[in-house]
Amino acid sequence: MDDKKDVLQPLAEGLRVSGEFDVFTAENGRKALEIFKSGRKVDVLVTDIEMPVMDGFELLAQVKKDYPDTPAIVLTGHITHKIKEQLKAIGDFVCIQKPVSFWELRRKIIDELRIHSARGENKKTK
Repeated sequence: MDDKKDVLQPLAEGLRVSGEFDVFTAENGRKALEIFKSGRKVDVLVTDIEMPVMDGFELLAQVKKDYPDTPAIVLTGHITHKIKEQLKAIGDFVCIQKPVSFWELRRKIIDELRIHSARGENKKTK
């Protein structure tokens, strides 16, 4: 999830076109939670931190509470000590500094799916 369509759309489209993933997009945290609440299976959450309406920290905290087995990858323009501490207070997340390439994001998603699959958690990519 990312509020900037110039970042969100190309990455989402690349993941869709790869044929490996079903991709749901949301421009803010509240819309992302609606996807979870709709019953759609979300195997990996990819989110930005800075978003309108509900930021990434709030989204991650809510997802961790309501969907604790869902791994998350955090995209941010600047990885600071403060951001790392805030994320650590919520849970354990992969953090990637933007700009991120399609290939790097794809590899991180696959890594997260493998890790969680090995733990017996999420089985199917979405």
